[in-house]
Amino acid sequence: MVSLRYFAPAEDVRDLVSVYYLFEVEHPRFADNERAAIAQLRFLLEGTANLGFADGKSYSAKDSMLVGPSTGAMSFDLEGPFRMFGVGLLPRGWAALTNRSAADFTDKAVPAQKIFTDEINKNLEILRGCKDVSEMTDWADRFFRDALPKVKPEIEQFTKMVDAWLSSEPSPPVSALMERSQQSSRQVLRTVNKLYGMAPKYLARKYRALRAARAYAEHNEAELLALEDAFYDQSHMIREIKFFAGTTPTKLRVAEGETAKLIDQRKLLKGEIPTLTSET
Repeated sequence: MVSLRYFAPAEDVRDLVSVYYLFEVEHPRFADNERAAIAQLRFLLEGTANLGFADGKSYSAKDSMLVGPSTGAMSFDLEGPFRMFGVGLLPRGWAALTNRSAADFTDKAVPAQKIFTDEINKNLEILRGCKDVSEMTDWADRFFRDALPKVKPEIEQFTKMVDAWLSSEPSPPVSALMERSQQSSRQVLRTVNKLYGMAPKYLARKYRALRAARAYAEHNEAELLALEDAFYDQSHMIREIKFFAGTTPTKLRVAEGETAKLIDQRKLLKGEIPTLTSET
């Protein structure tokens, strides 16, 4: 049995968190791919895993882990029985919790205690002691609610601007982002790297491919038609989808991987989670 369930965070912490999820595997061994993603805070309640990133590096995962933004599709190989409670960290959440540059953690997975001290493992034990997922999400809401005062107004304003730019069109030009900001181009580039873990041009490329991957998986021909002009040609689209989603458009249509099918369930939370999350 492989199960991946998604849950919307409380409304007052949705600027920090994209979604909560509980991933459970009964098999003694399970390996698969997952799409490029934002930063994650993952609590391994049972079992261990190995995470592989687009740069070829891999990291062992156990207990509580902080996973940085990924620049391409990831792979994982886990030993079960396996249970993991995860949190998608939006850029504002990353800034409030870590006070570190996301660019320093791109394509990396590190023990969370290196960033949050041993206190994070107390939260791991709390989660392990929860009797159901409702208690886990209640804990997570409280945890992130405590971080709300750490959100700086200028960070909130900046991330809203970047998210609006990313959502404005399938392949938004960097020049359009610069036009939205009163900061210098150099400041914008530096701040996007710090909060999102990669340059604006690469960020737009990543979301373009993830939107196309989801459209293929959903057989959304109208959206695919609209997205075609965002790529150089069909071959370019196929290469980009494979790099960021870890599979080809054909497989997305007819033989989507087990984990990918489960990830697609996020769309059911549309309206309760960020648009950039439900659309990718």
